[in-house]
Amino acid sequence: NLPSILPLRQLRTDKIGRLSSVSGTVTRTSDVRPELLVGSFRCNKCGLRAESIPQQYHYTRPIVCRNPRCQNRSPNEFILDINPFVDSS
Repeated sequence: NLPSILPLRQLRTDKIGRLSSVSGTVTRTSDVRPELLVGSFRCNKCGLRAESIPQQYHYTRPIVCRNPRCQNRSPNEFILDINPFVDSS
């Protein structure tokens, strides 16, 4: 019941986190590795958003909340909706 069917070759990073209907014949598979250039996170304690955290070769979270009153050191929540993934080659 999805509105359209995508050819497999048109499946790109803009479809991450969305249900997609695809059609095609699988003859060979490889890992899909979308690359995250900058990440945005939300503090689980105060809700402050930390944006544009550079991601270089591995997943990097803020160590401490940027809010001087909070200073939370527990893991922050990754915000999937606003992070730009790109297709790696």
